[in-house]
Amino acid sequence: MKQFVVFASVCCVLLAGRVVLSAPAPQQGGAPAGQNPNDVQTVRYYSENNGLDGYKFTYELSDGQIRSEVGTYRDVKDAEGKDVKALFVQGSYSFVGPDGQTYWVNYTADENGYHPKVGTGPTGGIQAGQDAPVASA
Repeated sequence: MKQFVVFASVCCVLLAGRVVLSAPAPQQGGAPAGQNPNDVQTVRYYSENNGLDGYKFTYELSDGQIRSEVGTYRDVKDAEGKDVKALFVQGSYSFVGPDGQTYWVNYTADENGYHPKVGTGPTGGIQAGQDAPVASA
């Protein structure tokens, strides 16, 4: 029985190695024509952390990635009815996929979970120079 377990373990390791080695290479995408996808530059960056008063940040990269987020604390009731602080987050991010299409996500997150709205195309998500919160399309 011990030999069977060893044999099965060796087979699993070999199979896993074969799967990893045969997996397709990650695709580099989103870089504008003529730009090396490894030469991504920061176009805009802003970050502010106000401790318990919240935070906000925004960044834009030369390959078309944009992300902006604002976090604030709100007073809510916990399961026992006690007053507690909960983090409320509003944000948006977008990127250009390998197919040249812009993909975007506008989201909120609160004590009830993560609430995304996703889409594609040049409108509906965050735009260059814009900060969160983003009005949904």
